[in-house]
Amino acid sequence: MACRIEGLIRREIPLLDEGASVQEGAKLMADRNVGSLVVTRRGQVAGLFTERDLARRVIGRGLRPEDVSLGDVCSQTLVTIEHDATCVKAVAKMEAHGCRRLVAYRGGDYLGLVKLEDMAHALAEQGRKGKDWLLNAIGMATIGAAVGVIILLLSQLPSMLNLANRVSSP
Repeated sequence: MACRIEGLIRREIPLLDEGASVQEGAKLMADRNVGSLVVTRRGQVAGLFTERDLARRVIGRGLRPEDVSLGDVCSQTLVTIEHDATCVKAVAKMEAHGCRRLVAYRGGDYLGLVKLEDMAHALAEQGRKGKDWLLNAIGMATIGAAVGVIILLLSQLPSMLNLANRVSSP
């Protein structure tokens, strides 16, 4: 069965209004132990703020986190995906857009974020299970062939014993 992103959507990602300061956002991220938060405008998703944004767009530019709003430094060009998409489609979308997170929706309703890391783990697990199945099938076929050979030899045992007796008799 194909890997789907629905089970990988992180719904615990905090939301914060675009007018909040970067300092507030960074504190919320630290308190929740997450690397990103969703920036909202009038209750709708407007952007995404990550630790990378903090490093590059705030600290790297010498700005003071308490003086800058999230709306000024968050990523506003978001790449979205529907909740029932496959992991392969999601990874391809990330690759095409050069991002590591997708905003997941069901219809027009925001659900959460999908991270590249989570999809990589899911795809690796799916691949491992597929390999396990193949190895099991090969193992069963080998055992079946060995049992078949043993049965064939056992069925021929009386004839072989009879032949051995005739050959060894003077």
